[in-house]
Amino acid sequence: MSKSVFAFLVILLLTLSSFTTKAQTTWISGLNSSTTDTTATLTWNTAVPATTQVQYGPTSSYGLHTTLDSTLLTAHSASLSGLTANTVYHLRLLSKDAAPLLVTSKDLTITTQAGPVTVSVTPSSGTVASGGLQQFIAQVKNTTNSNVSWSTSTGSITASGMFSAPVVTSDGTATIVATSVADPSKRATAVFTVKAPIQHSVSLNWWASPSSNVVFYNAYRASTHGGPYALTASAITGLAYSDMAVQAGTTYYYVVTATNDRGQESIESGEVSASVPSP
Repeated sequence: MSKSVFAFLVILLLTLSSFTTKAQTTWISGLNSSTTDTTATLTWNTAVPATTQVQYGPTSSYGLHTTLDSTLLTAHSASLSGLTANTVYHLRLLSKDAAPLLVTSKDLTITTQAGPVTVSVTPSSGTVASGGLQQFIAQVKNTTNSNVSWSTSTGSITASGMFSAPVVTSDGTATIVATSVADPSKRATAVFTVKAPIQHSVSLNWWASPSSNVVFYNAYRASTHGGPYALTASAITGLAYSDMAVQAGTTYYYVVTATNDRGQESIESGEVSASVPSP
């Protein structure tokens, strides 16, 4: 091969290289993007009709890509979904003409929007004892201001989320609300049952005295078998009595006497015992 021919080939190769570089910088142009917190829409132009595809990901290694649209167009559009809010994404545009010559854009970036403020409360439901305490924790997302204001339908709650349940005699419901300071329209609630203490009692029943002049009965109670007994209720006109003044986890011993119309009290009945459950 002569020197003149060799020189011609070198010049031709350099010319083709220059053309490819120019094509990569001029074929793809006019990129526009719009984003939400989880999506992005991209539009761009190519100098000649070409296919449409986008590589994207959280780094310049990408890792994800859109489905190839093989339609040859000069005005291109692609949509990305399932993105993370307030995140920078790298992307590269891919377009192949009829030749086919694949042209790629340089590495580009977009940033998704922060998304709406959200509030959550932990725990969101449960039970708290009458007069008891329950700590609540609020989490606020998509804002740098993570503060909340607390409120409750009953009882009280501190600025740090410590709830003090009211003292109740029957079960009730408390609704606790955490409201975002950054966006007061955003809030979360927790619903708790305020549990009344268990009220134990001991019910006594007995047969009537065979004496015709009995006017009432007396009930006695002891904390040990065989007494000594203390009067717990007097002048009982019926044949039953409920002892409401008992403690959980305690065993009690009872006897009953009868009193006639002359004020005379009979001897004690046989002893019965009752064990109050705990709690």
